Amino acid sequence: MTGLAREYGEGLYELARDENLAQLIHEQIMDVRELLRQEPMFVKLLCSRAVERDQRLKIIDDTFVNHVHPYVSNFMKLMVEKERFDAFLLCCDWFHQRFNDEMGIVEAAVTSAVPLNEDERAALRVKLSKLSGRQVTLIETVDPSVIGGVRVEMDGKRYDNTIQDRLGRLKQSLTQAL
Repeated sequence: MTGLAREYGEGLYELARDENLAQLIHEQIMDVRELLRQEPMFVKLLCSRAVERDQRLKIIDDTFVNHVHPYVSNFMKLMVEKERFDAFLLCCDWFHQRFNDEMGIVEAAVTSAVPLNEDERAALRVKLSKLSGRQVTLIETVDPSVIGGVRVEMDGKRYDNTIQDRLGRLKQSLTQAL
């Protein structure tokens, strides 16, 4: 992550926290981040110096001003004014990381062959919360190649209890035995 993303993202986070708006701003920043990830041409437009700066600022106003807190739209406009909107998504990532750290939340990337049902999600959250000592947010991915079981990546560690992994270990064991 760039120093600029850390500096700007931290500035927005501290402002939101000091104003008791961290939860609201976090939700809105994450919504805007997702929208911009789905529409990369919108980011290019807001970064383009071929479009006058005042016009880019007006685009932000027309698109976001009635839908997000002024801190969010003003932050976006600041990034345009500084000609650094290309770092906006990284600033959002920093804000998200700081929010999670301060709230005691850890994200766990979970891969399974089929979607987990609510009971499985709840049980996995409980188990991972005990393991991490923090509240867990699951980010789920379905990948039929794991065949069965789950793979979890959390706090830089990988916990693999998939059939795919077990078969790989069995193959390696058999190969070494020969």
